[in-house]
Amino acid sequence: MNIHLDSIYALPPLQMFAVVTAAVGVIAVALDTMFLLPRIRDARHTMTKMTTAVVTVSGGIFGLAMSFLANSVWTTEDHARDAVYDEARAIEVVDIYLDYATGPARDGILRIVNDYGKAVAAEWDSMGETSGAEAEQELRNIYAAVIKGFAEGDQNRMLQQRLLMSLDSISTARQRRLSIAQNRISPSQWILMTGLGIVVLATVAVSHAAFPMVRRIALAAISLAVALMLFVIILHDRPFVGYASVTPDPILWATGNAR
Repeated sequence: MNIHLDSIYALPPLQMFAVVTAAVGVIAVALDTMFLLPRIRDARHTMTKMTTAVVTVSGGIFGLAMSFLANSVWTTEDHARDAVYDEARAIEVVDIYLDYATGPARDGILRIVNDYGKAVAAEWDSMGETSGAEAEQELRNIYAAVIKGFAEGDQNRMLQQRLLMSLDSISTARQRRLSIAQNRISPSQWILMTGLGIVVLATVAVSHAAFPMVRRIALAAISLAVALMLFVIILHDRPFVGYASVTPDPILWATGNAR
């Protein structure tokens, strides 16, 4: 599996699982084919003397590494969801304060908030690569409109302070969202997991070296288990991309751009 092949994240779950299973299966078949080589074939009975502790230890290390990685991925996904809902709630609070405002300033800010929602939706799929300059500019425009439009009168100044605090919350949640979008499994982590997976498959194959049918059944079972674990990790690795991703819907609802 090419760890740089980002297009796998956009695949439907069944196709993604098929790709991951095929990649692991290729490795398993390659390991099984090695036992057809003359020197390895002659040493099959010696290989089966490998202690089961080797298989247990390698499998345990792989399982622990996968557990830590899964926990990291799911924690990131939870933080991504929290950031989106925090941003949406802060926008809703802005809308509540604007209900008590009148005049052209209110209508102008509502239009900019609506534009901000559209800009967020436009930047969603590329958050991991770009910072979303258009959405950032729309947020700056909201700040400018609040500062200029609520400068006079006691009630306006009170609303201005409340609105600015809510805008600060939107900005903070947005920065968290953009930061989380950059958080993904690194190439070194993929190399580690791939290497440990190959070790597990290799030790299983060696421990059943003298029994071709049993060896193939064992390799198939372990390959399926490894593929399932990798599939779940990949499915949730990018919190804002793919079938199980966090969507911009809460922000769109809050900005009046409900889909």
